[in-house]
Amino acid sequence: MSSEEGELSDLDWRSYQKLVAGLHADEETRVETEYDYPIPGSGTKEIDVVVWDQSDHYEYTVLIECKFHDSPLSQSVVDSVNGYFQPSDADKAVIVSKSGFQSGAIERAEGTGVELLTLRQLIPDTDLPVDVLRYVHNNLEITNRHLEVLDMDVEGLDDDEDTEREEVPVVFNQTNSQLYTTDREPRGETLLERRNELEQSMEVGEHTEEFDDVALLINGTFFQLHSMEYRVTESTGTMEFTVDLLEDVDLLYRDELTGDEEYRSLSDALEAFQEHVEADS
Repeated sequence: MSSEEGELSDLDWRSYQKLVAGLHADEETRVETEYDYPIPGSGTKEIDVVVWDQSDHYEYTVLIECKFHDSPLSQSVVDSVNGYFQPSDADKAVIVSKSGFQSGAIERAEGTGVELLTLRQLIPDTDLPVDVLRYVHNNLEITNRHLEVLDMDVEGLDDDEDTEREEVPVVFNQTNSQLYTTDREPRGETLLERRNELEQSMEVGEHTEEFDDVALLINGTFFQLHSMEYRVTESTGTMEFTVDLLEDVDLLYRDELTGDEEYRSLSDALEAFQEHVEADS
């Protein structure tokens, strides 16, 4: 978390704006920064970030103001944003602050439709108490399947009597498991691929797979493959692992009106901005 792209102190106000845009950017939303939004009776107003969310089959518009200030915001900021939000056709207005809000700002925002979000650097010991939230312990149950070939019924396609044998001792690899027709034309698949499909799709137990017009080329000799007897087995086990949230997150995103909190990644948000916002501008 001490890397350059993981510290808000390495950003300026415009990068903070990009960060906020990136947090809202995905394939289902349109996001613009420094956008001139129409305000009835006032012409247009440049908004730091505008989000058009179309994920629920209708468009939902959010106006976002980003405040990269070093002290909590006062109620005058809420009044200013609410002043142009109310006459607009937007569905929601949001103020995002690096340093939080004064109590008067929170009181003024309640009931106005203006949401107050604090986006700041995550403080590990305060925001993620080690014994409560920081470490997530997981138990993952793993199922392993295995296919064992018991017997293969083959016969040589050549006239040489030496190829007329029932058993072909060979370890199959990607090369010698290529499948052909009995006319020696490639079928475009391998016996290994067929085995892998059976391993995942067949029930546990013994089975016989019949083959029609299938041949194998083994050590320079073609053999017709009639059938393969095999056994599918299954075993289960448990893998325990622990995830340290600080390896993936370095930002706290807090809704000051509801108290809800989310943890985010600064680098992921900036990457999303470049991928979804800059690419469309």
